[in-house]
Amino acid sequence: MSAEYNSPSSSGFIASDTWNTEWSDLTLLQERKNCLIYSGVRYDRRFLIKALRPEHRALTEYRRMLQREFRTGIALSHPNIATTFSLEPVEGLGECIVQEYIEGQTLTQWLLAKPSWTARERVVGQLQDTLDYIHAHQLTHRDLKGDNILITRNGCNVKLIDFGLSETDDSIYASADDIRNENAQAQELLRKIYPRRYAVTRRVLRALPVIFSVCLLAVAASLFYAAQNERHAAEQEEQLMLERVNTSLEQHYAAIRHAAEQSDDVITKISAISEESQRGFAIRDSLMNLYPDDELRRDQIYTFWTNKTTEFINNLLSEP
Repeated sequence: MSAEYNSPSSSGFIASDTWNTEWSDLTLLQERKNCLIYSGVRYDRRFLIKALRPEHRALTEYRRMLQREFRTGIALSHPNIATTFSLEPVEGLGECIVQEYIEGQTLTQWLLAKPSWTARERVVGQLQDTLDYIHAHQLTHRDLKGDNILITRNGCNVKLIDFGLSETDDSIYASADDIRNENAQAQELLRKIYPRRYAVTRRVLRALPVIFSVCLLAVAASLFYAAQNERHAAEQEEQLMLERVNTSLEQHYAAIRHAAEQSDDVITKISAISEESQRGFAIRDSLMNLYPDDELRRDQIYTFWTNKTTEFINNLLSEP
């Protein structure tokens, strides 16, 4: 199952010239509260053997527990879950679960070696996929921890083991609360495996209100700045328009005054002023044509020109 068991072999495959159908090289790897973990060789391949402790082998409750674990394991087929092969009697050990032998180490041991971030990210992805798989089958592991997750030496792949606490009777299904609780435990475990991703996520979540406020302020400032620029541009354009009109009017007034001063009597003066005023219409229209698509500007120029010219002529005619 794991290198922590001090296995006599570095691989599940045994080089041999004979085809041995009987169990051999049975080696105790680990003692647990309710069971013993062995490795053994058959068909020139090493397997993992899970047996009840001698004092529990005749007890119905423990035998049912072993059978439930077998039913769970045999029903699961996923590359990141240790494969269960059979439930069978093994001489000297009683009824046992026969499982895939995995050369590797526990997740707890693996993390002590400070693996790369790339390797951690791979493990996180595989573990999440594995939990999604078992939860989709309405199962929960119920004992999710670093010692029940193996990391293979070849490829650093996840292998989830020990479904002894899972509920597997056909009439029992994992509730939504069970799955939600296990997902919460899984998230804590994943943060330990790959803290960089989850640390960034937590910082981003905490910063979201501030980020949102800053974005709103930035948008408001941009809109205000755009409105100010637009108003400033409009004021500049209006100022330029008035300067053009006033300059043209001054030149036009000078021409009207000169025509009036050349007249000998009132009748001639009025005629000269009227004639020169009509020439100003062309100047006015040329100014209006500077804004062919802006009716407001055109109306402003027309009104301003007409009012100012009328005022100037009335003043001129009232002079002695």
